[in-house]
Amino acid sequence: MHNPRCSETAAEVKASSPIRTSLSEREGSMWGRLKRPSPRRMDDLFPWTFKAICKRLGIPVPNGLAPQTSSISHHTSSISLIDDCRSDDSELCHEMLSTFGFSQEQMHRVAERFHLGRSRSGKTIYWMIDDIGRTLDGRIGDAWVSTMLKARYPTAAPYVHFDHCLFGLHQISECEQKPIGIVESARSAVLLSELCPELIWLAYIYGCNLNVNSFEPLQGRKITLFPRTDSVKETYCSFLELADQVKRCYKDIDISVSRFLEDNANDDQKRREIDLLQYLLE
Repeated sequence: MHNPRCSETAAEVKASSPIRTSLSEREGSMWGRLKRPSPRRMDDLFPWTFKAICKRLGIPVPNGLAPQTSSISHHTSSISLIDDCRSDDSELCHEMLSTFGFSQEQMHRVAERFHLGRSRSGKTIYWMIDDIGRTLDGRIGDAWVSTMLKARYPTAAPYVHFDHCLFGLHQISECEQKPIGIVESARSAVLLSELCPELIWLAYIYGCNLNVNSFEPLQGRKITLFPRTDSVKETYCSFLELADQVKRCYKDIDISVSRFLEDNANDDQKRREIDLLQYLLE
C-alpha cells in the first residue's frame, strides 16, 4: 500500500543538499560559512545502493520480475559520501546555537563528531555508522533512510537487508579508554557528547536496536545505560534484565543501569517519560 508519509520523507533524501568543506569554502572556523551546492540526486549520494543491487541481481529498474535469490546484507553508503553530505546548517545545528547556547566551535565539533547531515528542508540526518566505519543506515525525523530507499526501488527491496548498530558506534575506536553512556534518542546522544564529555554517548534510537547482539563491539568497555523514566519503572526494569543478559554473554563488559532519573525525577517528569537530556535542561 502506498504510504504518502514515506514518499514525502523519501523526497527529503532525494533532494538532500550535500555540503562540501574545501579549503576555499572555510572562513576562519572549523568549517566556516559553508556554501551549499545544488541538490544532487539520491543515486549520486548513494551509488552503491538499490540501483547497483538491481544490476547485480539482474532486476530491470524500476520494474521487472524478481529473480530467485536470497536476501543480501547492504550498507547505504561509504563514509566518504557521508562526509560529502554533512552539514552545519541543519535544524539541530541551529538549535545548538539558539537554544542550548553552544558556541560556533562547539556546534561544528559536534556536527563533525557524528557526521551530521541535512535534508533539503533542513532536517538533521543522523547516520548510523558502525565500529569499522560502514554506514548501515540513517535517520531523518522518524523515518529510516533504508525505508525510503526500499520505497524508491520496490522490486529490489525484498532481497536487501539493512543491518543496524548503535548510533555513534564509530566513536569507540577513537576513545578506547572512555566509559560509554547509552540513551534512546540520537539527538540526546549528540547534545550530551558536548554537555557531558566524560562519556562516549551512543543511542539505540528504536527499541529493537538494543539487544544483546548490539553490545558485541563493546567488549572490554565500561557501559552505563540511561533509560527514560516512567511512572511504573517499566523501562528501568527492562534495562536491568538486558544488562544481566549482556553480563552473561560478554564476561568482559562492565555494564550497569543508571538510577539517576528514578531517584531524582519528580512525578510529573516520570509521567512525561523524560530522558536524561530533558532532565538536565529542565
